[in-house]
Amino acid sequence: MASTNINDTNNSNQLAAARALPPDQISPKAVVLRIFGIKNVFKRNWKLLLIMLVLGGAIGFIYDLFHKTKITYTGTIMFNLGGGGSSGSGFGELGQLAGAFGLNSGAPDANIFVGDNFLIYAKSRPVVEKTLMQTDTIDGKDTLLVNYYIRHSGIRDDEWENNDSLRAFYFQRPKVPSEYTTIEQIVMTDIYTRVESEISVKQPERKSSFMELSCFMENEKLASTFLTNHLKTIEEDYQRKQTKKTREMYDLLTSRADSLASRMTGTENKLAQYMDQNQQVVVAQARLTENKLTRNSSFLTTLYYQALQQADNMRLSLIRETPLFTIIKPVYFPLYREVLKTAGMQIGIVFGLILSILVIFLRETYRSVMKEE
Repeated sequence: MASTNINDTNNSNQLAAARALPPDQISPKAVVLRIFGIKNVFKRNWKLLLIMLVLGGAIGFIYDLFHKTKITYTGTIMFNLGGGGSSGSGFGELGQLAGAFGLNSGAPDANIFVGDNFLIYAKSRPVVEKTLMQTDTIDGKDTLLVNYYIRHSGIRDDEWENNDSLRAFYFQRPKVPSEYTTIEQIVMTDIYTRVESEISVKQPERKSSFMELSCFMENEKLASTFLTNHLKTIEEDYQRKQTKKTREMYDLLTSRADSLASRMTGTENKLAQYMDQNQQVVVAQARLTENKLTRNSSFLTTLYYQALQQADNMRLSLIRETPLFTIIKPVYFPLYREVLKTAGMQIGIVFGLILSILVIFLRETYRSVMKEE
C-alpha cells in the first residue's frame, strides 16, 4: 500500500510539471531565452546592420548637400469686416434675438462673407488672380505683382526647374482670365497651386469677429506686399458685392437724371427761341404752343429735381451700406523668419534601419529553415 501511494504521488508531480501554461501567459524562462536569441541574432548580423545604417546616412547626407536650405518669411494681418447697413437675415430683430440664444434655422448662411464661406472665398482662385494682376510700387517701380512673384517666390527653381520656357516667362500686362493664352493658363495654374499652400485664413477666437490672414514666402518683401494687396482685393470685392443692388439703383437714377436734364435743356431752349420769334404775336395758337412748352419745361424741371433728390438719397444709402474694413494689426517688420532644413540624413538612417531589419529577418528565417532540414 505504501508503495502504491508513493507511485501516485510521483505521477501527480510529473503531471503538474508537464502541464502547459495558459496561452495568455509567458514563463520567465521563455522571456530569457528570447532575449538571448535576439542577442545572438545581433551578434551574427551587427556588421550588416552597421553597414546599412552608414549607407542610408551617407545617401541622406549627400541629398542634404545638393539641396539648399530654404528660408521662409511669415507675415500676418488681423482685420475685422462688417459695418454694412444691410442685413442678411429676413427675420430682423427676431432673428438677432434667436441668434443671441444660440438658436438658428439650421440652414447654412448663403452669404459668402460669413463664417467658413469667407475662409474658402479668401483663398479661391479668382480672388488670388485679381491680387496677382494688381500693379504696385516696389523699390520705386510700378511692378505687376505676378511678375514679382515669379522672380522672387522660388517657383522657377522648384516647379519650373526643367522648363526653360516657363523660367523665362513674364506677363506683359494685367489680364483677366478670359484673356489668358495657353501658356498663361499653365503659368497661373502653377502659381495658384503654390500660393494656395502658402496662405491661410483663420479666426483667432471663435467668439470674436476678427479674422487673420497670413502667408509664408521665401522673400520678405514679396510676403508683405502680397498680404497687403490681397487684403485690398478682398475689401474691394467685398464692398462691390455687398452693395451691388444699391449701386445698380444709384446708376439707374443718375442715368435718369442725366436724361431728364438733357430733355429739360432742349425744351427750355425751344421755349426761349419760340418766345424770341413771337414777341408781338397775339394769335391764340401761338400762345397755346408757348403754354405747352412752358408746361413741359416745368414738368421736366420737377422730374429732374426729384431724380436728383432720389439719386442723392441712394448715394447716402450706398455710403451707409458700404461695409467697413478695419485693420486691427497690420504687417510688422521684420517678418518671422524660419529656416527649413532638409532631413535627408535622418530619413536615410531610419530607412537603412528598416531595410536592415527586413534583411536580417529574411536571413534568419532562411537559416532556421535550413537547420530544420
